[in-house]
Amino acid sequence: HPELLDWLASEFIDNGWSVKQMHRLIMTSKTYQQAGTRQELGAEKDPFNRLLWRFPPHRLEGEVIRDSMLAVAGKLNPQVGGPSVMPPLPNGMPKPRGGWEPTLDPDEQTRRSIYIFVRRNARFPMMEAFDMPDTHESCARRNITTTAPQALALLNDEQTIDWARGFAGRVLSEAGADSSRQIEQAYRLAYNRLPDGFEKDAAMTFFDKQREVIAKRQAASEPLALPDADLSSVDPAAAAALVDFCHALMNSNEFVYVN
Repeated sequence: HPELLDWLASEFIDNGWSVKQMHRLIMTSKTYQQAGTRQELGAEKDPFNRLLWRFPPHRLEGEVIRDSMLAVAGKLNPQVGGPSVMPPLPNGMPKPRGGWEPTLDPDEQTRRSIYIFVRRNARFPMMEAFDMPDTHESCARRNITTTAPQALALLNDEQTIDWARGFAGRVLSEAGADSSRQIEQAYRLAYNRLPDGFEKDAAMTFFDKQREVIAKRQAASEPLALPDADLSSVDPAAAAALVDFCHALMNSNEFVYVN
């Protein structure tokens, strides 16, 4: 809005060109703080968001997705500073030229993605799938794409499955063996909200069907992905179904998109 921009420019000058004061002015305004929860009203009046009644949905960067998965799994190492770390590379990936041996300390491997070692001729696979810039040239703005390798990386990568096991272990230790409480706690950790009635019913149906599928795998002596928790009093089929449920939550749009 031209008049609003003119007014903001005047306020910026009058406050001594203070960027911090400008941020405070904008972020404490009623417009900035109003919620976008009444989406049906905004969608009816401005379906294309031309009036900017809400912030447009956008996908998280690969680094943030990795950090978020580690956080919900209870594995993120928040230590600040220090040298770069080298997480394990996926099986079958040729080692980058010059070698890339994983950092020996497992706690160091789960540090924030900003500390992942960057080698020009070999980007970390998960970051590369989520549009990490080409390290051979300058990049003014990161591209945002939606491709099949992104979904496949989150579904099939061993590290992602390990984080799902950690997530499920955290849910199991905090909610116990009750499926209803597990669903609520998983939603709270992943989405910072509780599931609605439809979502909870769908999750309960998933648990029932998935337990049957896993029981057949168990009878055939196939390996199961189990939570990182004490399973002495938990049915293995139910525990493995919880891992699959947590894995699905981390692969959802609500997890990887800011809406």
